[in-house]
Formats: sequence, structure tokens, C-alpha cells
Amino acid sequence: MKRFSKITTTQLARICGVSQGTVDRALHNRKGINPETQARILEVAKEYDYRPNVQMGDQANSMLIGVVLFDLYNEYFSKLAMSLVKAARNLGYSIIFQFSEKDEKNEKKALDYFDYIGVDGIVLFSVGSDNEEYKNYLTSLKKPIVLIGNRLFDLPFVGIDDEKAMYDLSKTIAEKIPSGDVQYFAPVLNKPLHAINAQRMRLNGFVQAMRTLGKSHRIVTNVEDLSNDGAIICATDYYTLQALKHLGYPENVQIAGFDNLSVLKNVIVKVLSVDYSTDKIAEESINYILGRKYTSEVEHSLVCNMD
Repeated sequence: MKRFSKITTTQLARICGVSQGTVDRALHNRKGINPETQARILEVAKEYDYRPNVQMGDQANSMLIGVVLFDLYNEYFSKLAMSLVKAARNLGYSIIFQFSEKDEKNEKKALDYFDYIGVDGIVLFSVGSDNEEYKNYLTSLKKPIVLIGNRLFDLPFVGIDDEKAMYDLSKTIAEKIPSGDVQYFAPVLNKPLHAINAQRMRLNGFVQAMRTLGKSHRIVTNVEDLSNDGAIICATDYYTLQALKHLGYPENVQIAGFDNLSVLKNVIVKVLSVDYSTDKIAEESINYILGRKYTSEVEHSLVCNMD
């Protein structure tokens, strides 16, 4: 007996006591659902005479692109977010943002949500789960997914060559000091990182540059362990600001960062940083999502805040 003239997936989820994402998986026979749960959902759907909205079917374009970022606290993410909005808008699309706050569970919830509402593709700045189970999950979404920031598996990626960029930066800075250690400041290294995480690649670039030049160096993960002697190369500009504040903005230290944040223009000492275009990353990411020709690698350059 039909209980509603038209039932929605939201109502189905409430009746079955499951999430909307679980209902979506059951109705579309997707992976990641218990067979018994799927059978129960399909039985209830039949009982209530559920009928999908044809206009919102799998073949329809939602004109929406989902984006998962860490947060918007860092200037880099805010800049990247605006670049993505502009790139999508230029092609008639809108962006929906979700934020993982560097938590894998939040990231998966965001992806489940995008899968449920039926976005046309997903731009993912991943926290970095490199296990096979997560790879299978990503491929089960059956949507174009492009990675930015951190590479994962063999999935499509748009961005700079982090290892090469850090190699160029480190070599340039290290060549300027006649003696003393070259310090690499990266608190993020206190956490486990998979082999192709951007921060791991930057560390590789730094170490390779030091070996090329035969320079003594050390890795620093606590700002208290920094010394104002020689050179300090930071994994991000955010770390650069931490180091400068802690050391009292020393003028006798060669210091460098990564991302060329605009705040460096207000710093009273010279800082060299890696610059690259977030507009280009956004443009090429959207091109991939929409099946257009795209370029995977984005160029980088070294810039000084006082130039």
C-alpha cells in the first residue's frame, strides 16, 4: 500500500534509519553498503513506491563541482578557493565547498555528501590516506576526481612539482652561505606522511639539494630548536612567519619559504619563496573535471618579498 504520493530519498533514509548516502548507494547499486542493508532499503523503497526524479538522474548535469579543502584559515586556501570559484564560473558552473580540517573522516563525509547530491566532479585536496581501501572507495564514486596539493595513488593531479621546487629554492639559498648549517623547518614532519605527500616531496627536494652542494643540514620540527645562524628553509610561508617571529626577525640569516603569501610583503627582512599560480591550478582542475584538455604540471618560480 502506498503511503505517500511521492517519497524522497531523505524520507527513505529517515524511515530506514540510515544516511542519505547509504540510500543512494542502495538505489544505484554502488559499493560500500552491507547487502542486508541494501535489501532492506530496496524493500522499503518498493513498499513506498519510490520513483527517482528523472531530471536529476545520473546522466543529467548538476552544473555543480564539489571541492574539498583543509580549511580557509590559511591565506593559501582562501586564494585557491577564489581561483576555483572564478574558473568554474567562467564555464557556467558553481562550486560547493566542504572542509576536512585535516581529518580523514571529515574528508570521507564530504565526499559522501558530494556523491549523494550528484556533483559533476570533485576537486580534492586530500589529507592523504594511501591505503588500498581508500583508493577503492575513491574509484567507487564513479565521478571525475582530480587531486590538488597532495598526490594519491595514480589518480589525476594538477599542481607544481613540489620536489623540484624545493630543490631549486634550497640550492639557491644554500649557495649564499659560506658556512653554517642549513636548517629545514617543517613541524608537519612530526606526523606520519605517505611517500608522495607534498610535504614529503618537499623534504626530498631539500635533502637532494644539500647532498648536491655537500652542505651540512638538519631537520627542525620545533621552533624552539631553530638557531639564527646560517640559513633557514621553511616548508611553507606559514612556518616562515613562525620562525621569523621566534628569532626576532634576524637580518643575518638567509631565510626562505613556500607559497609566496601576500603577508610576506609586510615582513621587514628579505624572504625568498616559491611562487605559482593558484588560478592556473584551478583552471586546469576544472578543465579535467569537464573533460577538456588540461595540463597536469604547473610552473613555479622563486620570488623575493622585497623585489
